Amino acid sequence: MCIAALNTLGMINSSNNLESILHDQSSRPPSIPLQHLKEITNNFSEDRILGHGGVGVVYKRVLHNGEMIVVKKIVLSLMPSPQKQFENEVYHLMIVKNPNVVRCIGYCYEIKNACLEYNGKYVFAEKAERLLCLEYLPKGSLDKYLSDESSGLEWSTCYKIIMGICNGLRHLHEQNDKPIVHLDLKPANIMLDDIWSQKFIDFGVSRLLDKEQTICTSSRDGTLGYMAPEFLHSGAITRKSDIFSLGVIILEIITGRRDYVDVTPNSSY
Repeated sequence: MCIAALNTLGMINSSNNLESILHDQSSRPPSIPLQHLKEITNNFSEDRILGHGGVGVVYKRVLHNGEMIVVKKIVLSLMPSPQKQFENEVYHLMIVKNPNVVRCIGYCYEIKNACLEYNGKYVFAEKAERLLCLEYLPKGSLDKYLSDESSGLEWSTCYKIIMGICNGLRHLHEQNDKPIVHLDLKPANIMLDDIWSQKFIDFGVSRLLDKEQTICTSSRDGTLGYMAPEFLHSGAITRKSDIFSLGVIILEIITGRRDYVDVTPNSSY
């Protein structure tokens, strides 16, 4: 489903509505006006920045009831296929209802005309703003706990995280009639809440499969070190692609250290 079609399903414009959506697991994430997201982040001010993700900047917002949400602003230069990946992520976050997947509260997609400098000249062009509004997960991503300095997690905590990843992945792979293959499972895309429960994020390169189906693709979106060999070398996508990533992640959790540096094949950083 394209973003234009999704925008017809409803729009939200108040923090009170964001609070109700946050607690209503059955609700569909609505379209949120860019102006409203500017207001709740103080025009995306630096003091609201929570962190920098792989494809954008994450801002925090405290709701009227004291709960926190985050606004993820996509930086186009960090995405090889920004429109396709954004639509892909919004779609998958809408169809997946599972406690091991981050809760999407809403999204924003707006196009405006802008005068931009290009090759020393000013040109008029359309500028697309793409943002996601997500639940806040206080313990951050798993990768920051996988180092020699911070590998002091109790085995019971490690076991809980591993089981959460396995259960969440099983749900994705058994999602209705079309399994979802994440294709970019790594510690940076696994978030943790205040009781160490795990939630997947970043579904921009995920794919839907028919049962028992294998897809071949020419793109190699993902992260080296966590990509299955058959996907890296031939572009073959199956549910086993995620299982390979799972094995690498479990080894890193058990050993308390990371053996790979996140490198995306199609990026230059």
